[in-house]
Amino acid sequence: MALWWQSLTTLEHVLLYVAVPATLLLLVQTILLLLGGGGPGADLDGDGIPDGAADLDGDGFPDGWIDVDGDGIPDAPDTTGAPLQIFTLRGVVAFFALFGWGSLWLCQFLPAWLALFLGIQIGVAGMVGMALLVRAALNLQTDGTLRLRGAIGQTGSVYLTIPPVRSGRGKVTVLVQDQLREFEAETESSAALPTGSTVLVTGLDGAVLLVEPTTND
Repeated sequence: MALWWQSLTTLEHVLLYVAVPATLLLLVQTILLLLGGGGPGADLDGDGIPDGAADLDGDGFPDGWIDVDGDGIPDAPDTTGAPLQIFTLRGVVAFFALFGWGSLWLCQFLPAWLALFLGIQIGVAGMVGMALLVRAALNLQTDGTLRLRGAIGQTGSVYLTIPPVRSGRGKVTVLVQDQLREFEAETESSAALPTGSTVLVTGLDGAVLLVEPTTND
């Protein structure tokens, strides 16, 4: 190992000093990204709302989401057509990692100036590749965002008693997107809906479900 290190030129030493730390940081960033914790829109707690997103108006949706389809429910931003974010921290780290290793490898059989020139091209390709990876990951997260409108028409069970004529809120559990979730709910029924009763979701009021007792009840 010592002999190999001594055989390297000053330029190759510099390239190693650039490539090794950048590679380690890139690995950490990529693992976090794939786990869902390394980018905007990450939803680690599975509540359908990106962690760290501001909700100043308390409607259960991050501020900045807009109601695109006019159903009264703010929609998560669609990133499928968004421009590539190339000049990001991840992109810069990817550039230095691939530039360092690419240039170091090319130095073995090309003049230094040509190795550096081609190494820059490799680094730029790495930046673009990282941008594509991040956009693909964000698209997957958007696809998995909870769509409350999917609860309409579903039956559920009252978890906390719902007061009558929308005089207060209770809670219901409803199967949405193949997951049993708990939601705040109101009813226009003249009678309170007790815990354990079966209800039908008839509409939405922001993040609150509007429910009515089923005919069986």
